[in-house]
Amino acid sequence: MALHKPSEIELRKVLKDIQNGNHTILKDFLKSSPNVHWSSIHIDKQGNTILHLAARLGNTNVITYLMENFHPKAVNCKNKDDKTALHEAAQFGQFESSKILLKYGADVNALKRADWTPLMLVCTKINSNENYKILDLFLKGGALVNCRNKDGWTCLHLICREGNVEMLELLVKSGLNLTVKSKNGRTGLHVAALHGHSKIINKLLDLNSNVNEIDSIGNTPLHEAVLGGQLDICRILIKRGADISCKNNLNLTLLHLASSQGNIEMISFILKDLMININETCKTGLTPLHCAAKNNHKEAYEFLIKQGADTNILDKFHRKASEYFS
Repeated sequence: MALHKPSEIELRKVLKDIQNGNHTILKDFLKSSPNVHWSSIHIDKQGNTILHLAARLGNTNVITYLMENFHPKAVNCKNKDDKTALHEAAQFGQFESSKILLKYGADVNALKRADWTPLMLVCTKINSNENYKILDLFLKGGALVNCRNKDGWTCLHLICREGNVEMLELLVKSGLNLTVKSKNGRTGLHVAALHGHSKIINKLLDLNSNVNEIDSIGNTPLHEAVLGGQLDICRILIKRGADISCKNNLNLTLLHLASSQGNIEMISFILKDLMININETCKTGLTPLHCAAKNNHKEAYEFLIKQGADTNILDKFHRKASEYFS
């Protein structure tokens, strides 16, 4: 028997009903179409099902109805990105939806494309108490805390980017690995420094994270704080033992990086408080003045000259800094 798929008009009515928090039209359609299973109906180009939509919107009535009246194995059906309904509930901070889905067998460690688990998605949404509750729910439900995505990021990197120290502490209690590096060698401390999360940084350092750890290009967390323009974070890291003379694999100093960003406040801090050589050259002979010019930061370029930068130094391509302005 041929399956009766909903027409576009029927589907729009069903979706509108669900979006309004109801499922009367959905019930009527499914009762009149006993040979069609809701999980075979894709409601959009991404391949989402009604369950994906209900989980995203927090429509627990629809989730419960589908689970109680149809084969519960469909709870783990995936869209074209391999996201399950639990991924949707996690990403949109839907605690009650998450709880019901887990009750009916949702895989708490399901992988969507690029190897993201629902737990990892929770760590990208930190601005409400619901997210903390979902995190706790997933951890108690057996979520693997140290899963790595395709870039080598774990929940550590994600929570350090977002900055919720309470969620970090919960993850640590559940066995979060604080020494894990991403594929490009970045630690949680690198990420937190770039994004300016002082509470995260202090917590990681209290837990013995290495303040001078280097990534694959030789940057330390202090380098990252400079790149992110995070002056207060620089002060914290230095107070906690960061090496102010650090250079990365290209021998770029903190002043080179600050100059490449055109950050005059950071440049001034480095010159006055850290007393780094204003004319230091890297492996290709670039001075901080070259870095400012290469990135078209004219104000920073002029500031460096006022502070004593030598305009006549040639890099290994025999160019003065002024020759790099476009």
